[in-house]
Amino acid sequence: MSNRFCKEKPFEYLRRKNGDRFSEETIKNWYVARAYVLEKLKNVAIGQGSKEHLQVVVTNDSPLMLSVVRHVALLAHFANFDETQPNRTIITIVSRDRQIVEELGKEEYLCNLPTYSKLSVNGSTPMNTDSYTDIELQIVETWQDSDSVETIMMSEDDIKAFLSNKSEGDIYSIDTRKAVLSQRMYSLGSWIDNLPAEDIHNFERYAMALNVFQRSLIRKPMSQLVDEKTWESDLTTVRNGLSSIFCSDCFESRAAGVKRYAQTQGKTEKEAWKECVEALSKSEHARWVVEKLIMGFRPLDERERMKDECLFGDEKRRYRNQLKKDPRDPVHIDVCSFAELRRINPFDMKYDSFLMLAIPGILKNYS
Repeated sequence: MSNRFCKEKPFEYLRRKNGDRFSEETIKNWYVARAYVLEKLKNVAIGQGSKEHLQVVVTNDSPLMLSVVRHVALLAHFANFDETQPNRTIITIVSRDRQIVEELGKEEYLCNLPTYSKLSVNGSTPMNTDSYTDIELQIVETWQDSDSVETIMMSEDDIKAFLSNKSEGDIYSIDTRKAVLSQRMYSLGSWIDNLPAEDIHNFERYAMALNVFQRSLIRKPMSQLVDEKTWESDLTTVRNGLSSIFCSDCFESRAAGVKRYAQTQGKTEKEAWKECVEALSKSEHARWVVEKLIMGFRPLDERERMKDECLFGDEKRRYRNQLKKDPRDPVHIDVCSFAELRRINPFDMKYDSFLMLAIPGILKNYS
């Protein structure tokens, strides 16, 4: 696959809800944080059914380290998460700032995520204990060792050491090939649209769509993710493009989790992908929800939900599109639990399942 269009700079196009640009420092921190977190978590593999969870300890609350928190939350999602018995990724932030929760809620960091995720401050009673997100936030003044199976420390000194071996091109631009291939999934149209919502995690139902995707769409010449003119003028397009990047950043860890499941269960990897599709789909929805909260979306409030339930057909679709395209206060019907999504919008679940099944083909053509 050609590398001609690999490296792009998409973070510069993201805007605040009021249309203002983020500072140059913030954008640089996002690039550094993404590259560093990808490196630190590259060997973490947690498969379906595992009782493990990842714990990341961020040792201070500087702007760079809060950007690291942001990218851990975007990346650390695993197929053993279940809303009824959650194995959440725990992000522990060492901070003595009494306003740290408000700081985390800024648009350059976690935005709406602290409002909806399980959160505790200095040992206080956790808030949102029934959260449907797979990220848990802890604020502590000092850190003591945990008995967590996976505990990874992240510090500014560690970042400096990481950067010392990297070029600017490695850090401040992104290989967008996986994201481009992921976006092509939405070109399948009727191959997925016509699938009924029943038995939605059955591997065999997606066989024809996967065949078309692998033999046609993946093999098309590589194109750029960023169309400068559109990205400069349309925040929705920017958010959608970044969503493809954040989603595809998780592909290697998802594949590693399936491989680990296959090894522990004595299965082939092909058998394991078939068996893991439902767990992966649930995990992908949880990841997507976290991403949307960080990108400034929120769930429908009671008034909006009541109105939505009174609408039908095209009128309902127009209303939902109107809500999610509001640049200052975007609202998405799918920001909800997986169980609720099954009730209110099962059509969208098909895309999660298909995308998870497409990962092996995307990674094969990406490498």
